[in-house]
Amino acid sequence: MGLGLFVGLIYASDPRRVWQELQAVGGWGFLAVVGNVALSFFVWTWSWYLLLRGAGIPLPWKKVLAPMLAASAVTYLTPSAYLGGEPVRVYWVAKEAGVSLARVTATVLVERLLAGFSLLAFAAIGGFFAFVSPSMSLASKGALGLGFGVMVVLLALGAVSFTRNRRWISRALRALGRLLPGRRALARLAAGAAEMEDQIHEVFAQCPGHALAALALQLAAVFCTYIRPQLFFHFARQALFTFPQLSLFFTLNVFIGAFLWLTPGGLGLADGGRAGAFQLLGIPVPSAFAYNLLFRFVEFLQVGLGLYLLMRQGLLRWGRLAVPMEQDKKSE
Repeated sequence: MGLGLFVGLIYASDPRRVWQELQAVGGWGFLAVVGNVALSFFVWTWSWYLLLRGAGIPLPWKKVLAPMLAASAVTYLTPSAYLGGEPVRVYWVAKEAGVSLARVTATVLVERLLAGFSLLAFAAIGGFFAFVSPSMSLASKGALGLGFGVMVVLLALGAVSFTRNRRWISRALRALGRLLPGRRALARLAAGAAEMEDQIHEVFAQCPGHALAALALQLAAVFCTYIRPQLFFHFARQALFTFPQLSLFFTLNVFIGAFLWLTPGGLGLADGGRAGAFQLLGIPVPSAFAYNLLFRFVEFLQVGLGLYLLMRQGLLRWGRLAVPMEQDKKSE
């Protein structure tokens, strides 16, 4: 369905003009797009690599890169732009390093929290320009404000709970266990959540330097995404966007990914949403779909490599390998 919608939208937007726009990008433009996608991925991986080392899991770089590629491929194919492949990299690294799942999961949750703050930092700038933009309707501004407010509240609650070890997640699960049936299951879930929260607090408390460095790298990875429109349209149209224009598009793109990533890779739905966002910048629909098509092609290459690594690792073989489930000696 997503592929059919994507092809249909390109057909409706004039394939000839889309092809002309892609030709205008040229070889250097194509290499710049590939470099941008690769750089953002490597910087993102580096941030998690630092968190793993800070948590006492000193895996070699190549043994962190492979699970990240596989996990990003799974995330790309699940109905969420920002979550989905985390269990893959947790299981893979726990098996490689011989440590508990809880310990690796703690680093992943910290990495996702830092990624959320990085997205929020750039989205806040674009949100401001969206609210003062006369081209956006009042309903769109209200939806943007509501979504932005929910993101701020969730990230703030997570930051306070994890950095101060408030254990709000496990407490909430225990409270539900007193009100709902299935108390034993919820009690076991609360105990696991409490251990996870302790591990996350330990990452923040014992390696704040690694966490700050990881945050800086997350900001750099988000910046690579932020400048993608400028990168593409510099080669295609010699266009120069203003800071408010780039910020507005980035913020809209974040919310498009959050709400329209319902097909694999958000195919079709997210592309249509981006085309609408580009129209606010004065970019015609064929040019917008040329942008989508080129970045889709490069992203598909990355997804294909991740799926290859996942299959080579062997999903069936994983079931026969034990991963330590007990607590680390350090946390007992």
